[in-house]
Amino acid sequence: MSNSPSPTARAEVVNAVKNALATHGYAGLTTKKVAAESDKSEAFFFYHYDTKDDLVVAFLDWAIERNRDQLSELDDDPVTRLYDALDFLVGDPRDDVDCGINVAMMELLSHAPHNERFHERLTAYEQSVIDLFVDILEEGIAQGQFEPVDSHDVASYLLVTANGTAGAAMALGMYDVDAGVRRELDRYLRTNVLASDVTPPEGVLVP
Repeated sequence: MSNSPSPTARAEVVNAVKNALATHGYAGLTTKKVAAESDKSEAFFFYHYDTKDDLVVAFLDWAIERNRDQLSELDDDPVTRLYDALDFLVGDPRDDVDCGINVAMMELLSHAPHNERFHERLTAYEQSVIDLFVDILEEGIAQGQFEPVDSHDVASYLLVTANGTAGAAMALGMYDVDAGVRRELDRYLRTNVLASDVTPPEGVLVP
């Protein structure tokens, strides 16, 4: 990095990278195309970041930080927290910011096997989400709100299902898939995870 950007400049950069990734994909991304998504010159981006990957990593760090912040603010009750976390991870395809971030991150996932910087960040983020689900599940089990499930297996299943649903809805516009998986996730949780006397929160995951 040439010069550390201010918070305002960083916000300008990550928004431009997000939009450029959604429009052109990583392979077609250039600093010129990133600059075209803002009112700043290409020189502005080169002043703060040396390479295309530096720009992408700045976006990725911001997006992961944003998601972690959102997940850290969930309700204390394990049942509500589990539903809210799933609802957030499945995402809202009607939300332009949420959609843009998810599409861009999925684009980078496909390049992660060949890019150590992307791989390191995305692996750490995905593992942190599994750890979050494990913590929620184990707390709920200890409180008698959840059945004694294998918390790691369930956490892994929930993460991968949420990721796949977000991809289908946000990248491909398969909104019927989004609605269907939400219903099935709710059924799965009621049948396999929630204790028999526990009622899930209304209007979360399934409207």
